[in-house]
Amino acid sequence: MKRSKRERNANTCIALVDIVNAWLQYIGIVILCIMTITVFVAVLSRFFIGISLSWVEESATFAMAWICAIGAGLTARKGGLTTIEIGVMWLPERIKRVVAVIAALISFVIFTVIIYYGTKMAIVVNSQHATTIPMLTMFWVYIAMPFGVVIMFVNTLIRTIEVIKGGTVK
Repeated sequence: MKRSKRERNANTCIALVDIVNAWLQYIGIVILCIMTITVFVAVLSRFFIGISLSWVEESATFAMAWICAIGAGLTARKGGLTTIEIGVMWLPERIKRVVAVIAALISFVIFTVIIYYGTKMAIVVNSQHATTIPMLTMFWVYIAMPFGVVIMFVNTLIRTIEVIKGGTVK
């Protein structure tokens, strides 16, 4: 059966988003590994050598912000953040789809507000530097939130397209 151009484009977009998500997952894993290793080395350094690496705590906090932002964005792909399970699970499948689309539309509005004001905030703090890592501006810490919400927006959009096309509603 011949598929329409619109359906092929939608499938291509979904595949592209899944590839980007896989890369983001690996980036999150790498950040987590680096954070774990640096914290472990800092603990060993303080315990055995008596030298405190002051920058490790702050960098671990910044790394955790990025890990949470990326992880939250990726969780949206599976419908893990914007689901209304109680009360919806007994509804007929068609009504579940309508509720899922309405929830997604509300989420898009919230995501847009967070992206706008989060980016604005990141730009405002661009002149401030991290206390123990002076070469790092706070822009790179604050931009994690809008970045994660952009990932949420895209993944929620893809999830909504799949629900509209007949996928399962979670």
